[in-house]
Amino acid sequence: MLNSKLAALAAALVLAVGSQASAQSTQATLKAPAHLTRAKLVTWCKNHPGATADCKEVRSDTREVRSDQKEVRADRKEVKSDIKNGDKKEAKQDAKELKSDRKDLRQDSTDRRRDVRDLRKDRKDARK
Repeated sequence: MLNSKLAALAAALVLAVGSQASAQSTQATLKAPAHLTRAKLVTWCKNHPGATADCKEVRSDTREVRSDQKEVRADRKEVKSDIKNGDKKEAKQDAKELKSDRKDLRQDSTDRRRDVRDLRKDRKDARK
């Protein structure tokens, strides 16, 4: 009786370890490689459809950064033109708008860097 219980326990442990190892090996193929340039990241994302969620996050953050950069440029032009025309109240309002847009830009840039860092970290962890 004792031998059968030990055999069942050993079989359960072997199954548990085997299932964890196979789960880790499938995850390892879905991680982004370390030290990616932007072009290599795009290529890697296209070739690894299992990692599309992480890659989509990076792409959406990139789009947000670009749109924020356009808004900041437009706000700077508005402030310049208001100062040139002598509209102090308009210039103050546009300066506040510029400040909030710059804050959004910094936040989106931080989010993008964090997402890229996570992709690289996942790959580094997968190699270990």
